[in-house]
Amino acid sequence: MSQTGRVVDFNEIRNQKLDEKRRTTERIFFKNMLGVYTITGGSEMRQVEIIDVSEEGLAFQVPFDTKSPWPEDVAEVPVRLYFTQDTYLEIQLLIQNSRAYLDHGVKFVRYGCKVDRSLRSYEAFKFFVKFLRVYAENSHKDTDKMTVFYL
Repeated sequence: MSQTGRVVDFNEIRNQKLDEKRRTTERIFFKNMLGVYTITGGSEMRQVEIIDVSEEGLAFQVPFDTKSPWPEDVAEVPVRLYFTQDTYLEIQLLIQNSRAYLDHGVKFVRYGCKVDRSLRSYEAFKFFVKFLRVYAENSHKDTDKMTVFYL
């Protein structure tokens, strides 16, 4: 026990660190390796930024635009996850909630969504989310130092 009489739960601290690493890894992956777009009502592609993912859903944000608020009064949103310039995985999102958000003086709207599990593409999405979780737990940051492992 510590001097304050509290017991430190190292498993809880470890889980918090892993969760923080997972979120950071996901954001780096989404910003640098994956293009995420949605199709608006006018068949126009619009880039969105994914904030968090799980097998059940995801959260994304878009800059708030007073002249063209989007998505407005939309319950379902098709989203394309581009893994290359010309191939993508399309999922259907069901918007559950939204809220305004201020980041470095820029106003965004964040959306919490469920993923439509009835589509064939859901299975691939589910494995992608599992991959992200396992990758985050096992990845290492490149520090430009050579490491040698002996078996």
